[in-house]
Amino acid sequence: MKLTSEQLELILEIIDRGNFSAAARALNRVPSAVSMAIANLEAELNLKLFERSKNHLAPTEIALSIEPHARLIVTKLRQLEMHLTELSTGLETRIAIGIAADINQKLLLAGIERLMQRYPLLDIEMVSAPQQELKARLHQNEIDLYIAYSSSELDLNERFRLLGTEKFVAAVSPKEAQQLKDNNKNELTMLSELRQIIVASKHYPLPDSRVLVSDSCWYTDSLFMAINMVEQGFGWGNFPLSIVQEHFAKGSLIRLEFRDTTNRLDMPIHAIWPSHKPLSQTTQMLIELWTKEINIE
Repeated sequence: MKLTSEQLELILEIIDRGNFSAAARALNRVPSAVSMAIANLEAELNLKLFERSKNHLAPTEIALSIEPHARLIVTKLRQLEMHLTELSTGLETRIAIGIAADINQKLLLAGIERLMQRYPLLDIEMVSAPQQELKARLHQNEIDLYIAYSSSELDLNERFRLLGTEKFVAAVSPKEAQQLKDNNKNELTMLSELRQIIVASKHYPLPDSRVLVSDSCWYTDSLFMAINMVEQGFGWGNFPLSIVQEHFAKGSLIRLEFRDTTNRLDMPIHAIWPSHKPLSQTTQMLIELWTKEINIE
């Protein structure tokens, strides 16, 4: 015979509640109907699912053996039913999110995790790339929105929402830091003499030309590659404090100290989407989750 989802739910309710009466109340049925349904099911299966006595009801080993499978099936069916209901109210089946390569991605994962708890069958694609590449992908309809730092130029084809603020700090290797100290070079302008390591793509213009400080620059599309390059002494970099503070703690990077200014630049983090395309139900919820989750000191 073929088991139905209702029969599986009935078995699980009885196991969880411990008796027919409590299971009947949970299912809004009368106890006699629940007892009869189980008796009929046992007869059809030719298996005993529950041991009955005058004051006790207990699942048999057979019932306990099928319990994990029944729970998985019932959970998946409930998720599917909820997903179909959400689809009928406008929920999309898939979203694609771009995250700028120099953003601390861990800041965004908690919000996505909470979204998946709400919509477990939603298909999510995540793309990590330099900010200007994500901008191009957005306008080519390859992603639905992207997360990046604010740009010096306002694009009327885009809308944005502030999620939080990250602190950027200039860092060098211990060897480079010692050389700067020995030569008494402790001003911001001295950075122009050093090679700068930038997280960007040479195929796209920089979102903000003000990030260029040095006369000589090397590019990489990976934040962690950039950090490794600076640690090796290839140059200096301006990095998110939430990521490099652990490198400062272990001494593989040194946070520069300037005599003429502070070594800190506050960079707003924005969610960005096309101005002609309203936010979907899912992306609206995700942005709300991010604004609550992102809290950078």
